[in-house]
Amino acid sequence: MGYDYSSESQRLELPNPYRLQNLWLWLCAALLAGGGLLCLWWSREALQAQSLRLVLAPLLAGLALVAGGLFAAGTAARRLRFFFGRGRPASLAPELAPGTTGGSPRAGYYKDMLRQGGLTYPEPQGALDGLLYHAVPRLITAPHAVQTLAQRHFFNLAAMLATALSFAVSWWLLGTEASRPWVGILYFLFGAFFLLKPVLSDQQARLTMASVVGLVAAALLAPVLIGLVGARLPSLGSFSLSGQTAVMLGTGLLAVTLVALAVLAQVGELPSTQASGEQLKLSMNAPPHLLLDELDRKLQQEWTERIPNRRYARLEPSIDPGRNAGPFAGELLEETQPMPQGGTVAPTLASALAHRAHRWLVALDLYATLLVAIAVGFLLYFVRAFDVTAAWQDNRLSMAGTSTLLLLVALFCFKASQALWGRFNFESVLVWVELAGTWQRSRVGTGNQLSSRLHTDSEIVRTEAMTLRVWRARIESVVFGKDGERQVTAMFSTAMEARDLAAHLAAFGRSQSVLVAPGSEEDQARIAQLGQGERALATGPGAAQLHHDIRAAAALTQAGTAAGEAAPPPASPAAPRYCAECGEALTPAARFCAACGAAVTPR
Repeated sequence: MGYDYSSESQRLELPNPYRLQNLWLWLCAALLAGGGLLCLWWSREALQAQSLRLVLAPLLAGLALVAGGLFAAGTAARRLRFFFGRGRPASLAPELAPGTTGGSPRAGYYKDMLRQGGLTYPEPQGALDGLLYHAVPRLITAPHAVQTLAQRHFFNLAAMLATALSFAVSWWLLGTEASRPWVGILYFLFGAFFLLKPVLSDQQARLTMASVVGLVAAALLAPVLIGLVGARLPSLGSFSLSGQTAVMLGTGLLAVTLVALAVLAQVGELPSTQASGEQLKLSMNAPPHLLLDELDRKLQQEWTERIPNRRYARLEPSIDPGRNAGPFAGELLEETQPMPQGGTVAPTLASALAHRAHRWLVALDLYATLLVAIAVGFLLYFVRAFDVTAAWQDNRLSMAGTSTLLLLVALFCFKASQALWGRFNFESVLVWVELAGTWQRSRVGTGNQLSSRLHTDSEIVRTEAMTLRVWRARIESVVFGKDGERQVTAMFSTAMEARDLAAHLAAFGRSQSVLVAPGSEEDQARIAQLGQGERALATGPGAAQLHHDIRAAAALTQAGTAAGEAAPPPASPAAPRYCAECGEALTPAARFCAACGAAVTPR
């Protein structure tokens, strides 16, 4: 079993958590299917003997048992291989697509969790919840799914216990020979509607304060009331549901007790709630969004197993092009790929019995398997002696009812244990970086403005006194079932990593340059050609005369000549001049040396 990822690591391969429960399901499937085939064989024999009165019961029971066996086998077969595909486990908050910005209320919850360094849990409500959390104080820090199951099954346990005690008092202590059959019917209907049906549908029993008061009153008054009106009630003969009521309440009470113990065994030690936070004041000669770009690159270098991080919130710092200064804010919240916690192994019978969280699950599955075996035996006993033509009292119909109740309770046990077997614990890293400050526009120039040397002029956006905060924590999370909601159960400080990330971003911001310099190969080639041309003009043969002629022609072009007026004769060439510092030749009107930049005395 493993993730659908291309990874070289074996950490992404998870063991099948249902392997042990599948063994019990295969055994139940064999019992059900075997009993069904035996019933169908008896039906075949009855057909061959032309005993039609013996055909119906084994035929119906056989079909029902075979269908139950196929259902159990199908459930186990679907879980022989258990895969976590892409996108699993579920994200902590709605994810953002690449290139988009935004957030969600759920992302805000985890930002507050990092800022405050604490986990929040719902406050228990109701008298029974108060009693439960008083008895198990650490339940308040358990995952929400565990708390919900604990509250539900503890309520069901209290409802079953109250109903069983009321039935015992009403039937056994205060009942009479005439009232007991009616008491059994009354409690059977009450238990089936208010207890068995909700419990089988994985809901809380429909027991209210009024129901509890009614059970207390029924335990004391029902036998007396039935005795008073007994003469007016029809005679039930030997018909009684007292046995089925006792089986329903007894087996259900034991099943709910085992489920409650299995749920409470999922409660661990008090979790750690520590997060790391770093805050810096930073000024840099660049727009603030460059810092988020560098953060993206840094986080990508640290992707777990080269799997992209899950992005929950991103806010780009906005700069108004029509203004020269203004405030800004930005943030980024990401989580690394959740990885299974170390030491996760497939449970075996020995390891499960030694593990506190699995011990009661094994007991629950064994109890369910035992109920299935007893139910199949009762049903076979009923079918073998069933005769359509015989009186209903002689056909032991109560065996069929008892068998049905046992199978329903076994189904409840398997469903409850399945929800707890599918628990997975993960660990990941949650990173939240936020920026806030002001920006302003500036112009920066460089180069010699008085000579022919290269100079540049650029406009920059400068970030002033920005507040940089880095929040980081290694988190542990839990999910029940591969598609279940994931919840953070613990946080651990990563102070060194948070400090290194803040220092890296600060170093990147301070390293930004305000000067614009040509850096391409074509720029470098053109700069070299310009330099050669300047040196040729300054030092080549006849450079002084060439400069004089160019300047004279420019003067004539700008002043113009009058109509018919003859151009003035050229002036006699001036004597060459040389720099006193480096000896380079100077142009006639030069005030600075083109080679070394030294000032010279004009002629």
